[in-house]
Amino acid sequence: MRVARLFVPILLLPVLAACTGDSTTTGTGGVSTPSPTGVDPLVPYSPSPTPFVERTTGFIPDTLTLPTSEGGKLYVTPVTTTMTNAYVHETRAFVVYLDVENPGAAPWTGAVGADAEVTDLTGAVFQAVPPSPGDLHPDPQRYGGSNQSLLKRVTVKPGGTVQGALVFHVTGGNRAITLRISVDGGTTWGEWATNLGVF
Repeated sequence: MRVARLFVPILLLPVLAACTGDSTTTGTGGVSTPSPTGVDPLVPYSPSPTPFVERTTGFIPDTLTLPTSEGGKLYVTPVTTTMTNAYVHETRAFVVYLDVENPGAAPWTGAVGADAEVTDLTGAVFQAVPPSPGDLHPDPQRYGGSNQSLLKRVTVKPGGTVQGALVFHVTGGNRAITLRISVDGGTTWGEWATNLGVF
């Protein structure tokens, strides 16, 4: 029997909201099967967005300025996040939905997620991965997002914005999360901090 994976968007509010729930993984022959978990046991918290200034560190959902390899820059904003309720192979899909704006005079082409990772409080690092079936929210437009994979090359026209998603297969724990993205080959990193409860 196939069990659908469920999603809960993380609304980044300046208040702490707690939820409860359990997650289980069952399997035969080493293959894990998603199982329903009820309410997502996620506790999101980030400060309210701060006024825009060009910088490379902040909290989700601040807009950060990332220099490109070509000498330009991109404004990158994590607009929302989701996480699947069910574990698959002992991981869950943490998805960050991004707006990528090009304030320059020339188009920019590249894979926004080529150098993208999340780091937890223990120092574990999870690289962005191609979406697996069921990872992405079925209706991201409801939350201002798009399911276009930012691991694929995109072109952002001058003055234009491209929307897309980055997927990270993370293991559980009550951990702080740092999102890091570089669009100049790892020379400069944009770094967003947020706190997530048990996932």
